[in-house]
Amino acid sequence: MLATESPSTEEPQATNAEVTLADGQPQSLAGLSVGELQELQWQQEQQFAIAIKNAPRGSEQRTAVVAQAYDTICSILAAQQADDQPLVMGLDARYVKLVLSLLDRQVRQGFGQPRLFEVGYGSGMMLKHASDRGFFVGGIEVSTAMRDEAIEVLGQRYADQLLLGDLLSLDENTLAGKPSLIYWNDVFEHICPDEIDDYLRQLHRLLIPGGTLVTITPNWLLRPSDVTGDFCPPRTEARGLHLKEYRLAEVSQLLKKAGFRSVATPLVVTKKRILTCGNGLRVAKQIVEPLLDHLPIRPADLLCRVLGMSCTIATK
Repeated sequence: MLATESPSTEEPQATNAEVTLADGQPQSLAGLSVGELQELQWQQEQQFAIAIKNAPRGSEQRTAVVAQAYDTICSILAAQQADDQPLVMGLDARYVKLVLSLLDRQVRQGFGQPRLFEVGYGSGMMLKHASDRGFFVGGIEVSTAMRDEAIEVLGQRYADQLLLGDLLSLDENTLAGKPSLIYWNDVFEHICPDEIDDYLRQLHRLLIPGGTLVTITPNWLLRPSDVTGDFCPPRTEARGLHLKEYRLAEVSQLLKKAGFRSVATPLVVTKKRILTCGNGLRVAKQIVEPLLDHLPIRPADLLCRVLGMSCTIATK
């Protein structure tokens, strides 16, 4: 998920960045206030979303538009920061604990040396946590700007594992080893709906037998979870680069269709941890999911988050 929270100050940010807009025109970000940057992000996300959807499925045109969109929007987001730290989007300490615990579980289950592969690794912070624990890591990212940041975070020796490009074009034979765990955080909803089946089948192919796919994608009940929420009321359909926000039932169905033999959710999510047990009562959550949308917004949001309905753990 592209971050929508920004510094409250309206002072211009010190940046010399120049971006390419959706219409192909260059735009300097120098001297723009946070409010102006947010407005620019809102306009550009809507325009890029239309361009992505209008490009033919599986075409080089769509791939190029997607890459340009995330280079542009990530640069605009970085300019909104009050410091020059790496841009971190959607990463939560609870997700780090979840991924590390799943990797540790794979060690106990006899997977040997587990491998983590992240789709849309951004500035590489999740990969760094896993690498620091001694796990093999790698991933793929569409944004050149974000890959450059990830190399800064992880170090040049990881450059060969930090791939740049489209997941659908990835040849598994180019990987140092097949991953035992694939993680993607707030990427699912950025994929054009007419290609989501292709992406899931590709992820299923990449995993070793018994491997795990962890998907973090904002549940439809929390809509809108992209920049739309800064400009429109709750329960508005996303209009930015969240090309589709999904119900848990839809995500589960898509994962099963792609070949995953089991799909679980966390049992419960606390302020500090994501707790798992069995399939996390996934089916029961899918049954009550439509009812939650009839509740007032705040309790519906709270229940959706506590019940972990934005996270699935699928096993090949």
